[in-house]
Amino acid sequence: MAARAITRFSELVFHCYLPFTAEIGEGFQVGYHGIGVVVHARARLGRNVFMGPGAIVGGRSQSANVPQIGDNVNIAAGAKVLGDLEVGDGCVIGANAVVIQSIPARSIVAGVPARIIRENVNIFDYTGWPPDFAPENRRTQDQVVP
Repeated sequence: MAARAITRFSELVFHCYLPFTAEIGEGFQVGYHGIGVVVHARARLGRNVFMGPGAIVGGRSQSANVPQIGDNVNIAAGAKVLGDLEVGDGCVIGANAVVIQSIPARSIVAGVPARIIRENVNIFDYTGWPPDFAPENRRTQDQVVP
């Protein structure tokens, strides 16, 4: 009951649809309070995924074919990831891109429809994220005993 109330509240106030049924990894972030962000109810987002305002993963359709997003992925403002596809770890999806095909890990995509514009990139060089944002570095720091 409480989860549904929070989901409904975020829809009304922020026009943000983040259903409690979606698999969302730790470190998930949205820009500008999540205004206009939509995640499909059956989508899977890995760790440390950032979604800019107006970004959509899977939409709100009743389709069983939904995107699977890897770890350390940056989805820029207005980008749409639609269909039964996978986005690899460490990808950057450019602003207003429409992704309709799977993306290999460590790639940058842009355009409508999105196409790969760079491969084998270090996501930290293109996003401004600190290198210790990666999940494996977080686990190491948490396990250190003083």
